[in-house]
Amino acid sequence: MASKLLELNMDVLGKLVESNEAPQNFIESVINDLPTTAVNSITDVDVVELNSIPLAQKAAAPFEHINGVVFNCIADEKKTEVYLILEPVTYLKWWHDKSFFCDRFYRAHAHINDGVKRYVTFIITDDSVKASRFHTVNYFNKKDGTKDTSFQIHDIVAVKETGNEDSMLENWIRALVSKNESAENTGKVSNITEAKAYKVA
Repeated sequence: MASKLLELNMDVLGKLVESNEAPQNFIESVINDLPTTAVNSITDVDVVELNSIPLAQKAAAPFEHINGVVFNCIADEKKTEVYLILEPVTYLKWWHDKSFFCDRFYRAHAHINDGVKRYVTFIITDDSVKASRFHTVNYFNKKDGTKDTSFQIHDIVAVKETGNEDSMLENWIRALVSKNESAENTGKVSNITEAKAYKVA
């Protein structure tokens, strides 16, 4: 049986992007869900399209499945960008774009060294993907081999619920992702407005 993608609740996503308060709550949930990435304060949140960030736009250009929105903010007094990227096709088809985009983006990030912290968050909705943790974070290594915590990859597997009612991030994912089955759609979602025409999660 072919794997299915869970369906995105576009009403909730629209409210997340357009609300004055929801974006801050969401990015606090992404960053603070794991103790190793937690921050003390997040302020000055605004939401823009991924393509409006030149560094990210250039890194994503060769990969048709990399699209999303960016939450700009100040986290612990440092400029921060939190990327929300949705999975438009089954994971195995998406893995190539995801992996090579992350590599290109990190190389550009490390080269420019502009002091911005970047959290690239992927919501994985292929129901055939199994994961031992609901939310994982990965780091690239600097040239000296140490972890570069200024560039983080956050993988959130929507089908792996832990049942933790106290997790704000897990509550967000429950709200954003419907459990209704939907057929895979291989089209490109270039922004959140256009995403309304697609069965993505």
